[in-house]
Amino acid sequence: MKVQDDLSPRVFFSIVIPFFNREKFLEKAVQSVIDQTYKDWELILVNDGSTDDSLIIAKSFDDSRIKVVSYSLNQGNAFARNSGWKASKYSWVAYLDSDDWYEKDYLETLALEIRNNPEIGFFWTGVRFIDSLGNSIKEEFWKPKKSLPSDTFFDELRIGTNCGIAVKRTLLESFGGFDENFKASVDREFFLRISQNEMGKGILEILVNCLIGEHVSVRKNYSAQAAAYNELIKRYEKAIKRNKSRTAWWYHKAMWLNLYCNNTALAWNYLKTMKFPQKSIFLFLGFVFLPKSLAITIHRKLARK
Repeated sequence: MKVQDDLSPRVFFSIVIPFFNREKFLEKAVQSVIDQTYKDWELILVNDGSTDDSLIIAKSFDDSRIKVVSYSLNQGNAFARNSGWKASKYSWVAYLDSDDWYEKDYLETLALEIRNNPEIGFFWTGVRFIDSLGNSIKEEFWKPKKSLPSDTFFDELRIGTNCGIAVKRTLLESFGGFDENFKASVDREFFLRISQNEMGKGILEILVNCLIGEHVSVRKNYSAQAAAYNELIKRYEKAIKRNKSRTAWWYHKAMWLNLYCNNTALAWNYLKTMKFPQKSIFLFLGFVFLPKSLAITIHRKLARK
């Protein structure tokens, strides 16, 4: 067990769990916070217009550290996340997705890292991916190519609120939190924005469990994902076009997202911008000449290789 130095100032956490129709998963997420070995926390549960029994479950916990914020209409995860940190009272805000759960020493490990690295503005951790049967699929820790602050997150970015994210509250205030104009890729936009100006650090321990299953997820809403990537490319065009490999990654992904949504004209524009690389040409032609369902199946199989 990690031991806290009694002479060090204690770190207090505001943990935010936004939820929408998560009656099957919410209890486990909340219980993983209650079971933390580190006890200096408050938990803010944000009901984003649930129509199932999620709100009843959220209100069932008899713990003075748990606060429920509830809205009658669903307004999106960016709104819910912002509502959470705005209702918080502590200097560090940690996010947990409502279908995920922490390891018991998540906060204890994080508190030690914060005390040892006071200059860092945000942290992330390793994550274990779990299938619907409870089997571990894989464990992953992502390390960016360059240290922060920099534009390295434009080269590759594989962290989100499912990766043990913790952010200084002052950072959320100064950057305005999550952009509520986005209905998907909310995490990506936020981290692209702050990573160019703030120091961030990954903690090389598996401290979060992420459920991968058939339940509804924003990640599966391809229309919202396509709209988000179209906007991100407009907003960050200069940074994205800074080198060829970066440009190819962004425009290829935007191309296939738009193909998934039958926006062939915009997908063609992305293909032209990339100057017709072979991989992208084959994918584009597959969607043009094959049934869409078959083209998607082939694309997914190839992407996993």
